[in-house]
Amino acid sequence: MKSSTIGMLRAYLLVASMGAACIDACVVIAMLIFDVPERIFTSADFRIAMAISLLLLMLAARSLAAVAYQAALTTRHATVNGVRDRSRVALRDDCPHRLLVLLHIRIHRQQLAIVAA
Repeated sequence: MKSSTIGMLRAYLLVASMGAACIDACVVIAMLIFDVPERIFTSADFRIAMAISLLLLMLAARSLAAVAYQAALTTRHATVNGVRDRSRVALRDDCPHRLLVLLHIRIHRQQLAIVAA
């Protein structure tokens, strides 16, 4: 498997694991504070709903990363080298949305070049 494919899968897994951790925190809070019974969280309906919510969360993170990437291109915090393949992106150190831009770069299998501010 190519290293760019591995990087893309790792980016998706990172977003999914962060979403799952947030869902787990919400479940614990619901059980402790609101006395929601545990049987609700073990049902098939809940599991399907959480799988769908993780998918929606990943799509939302992907679109948010795309918006941050476009903003970085507009403000010249990121520049693309190679007009045809758009495979190499130079990212400045002082980019305000650096993590989201990095997520976009990893999802789209682009190479990264760090540029000093």
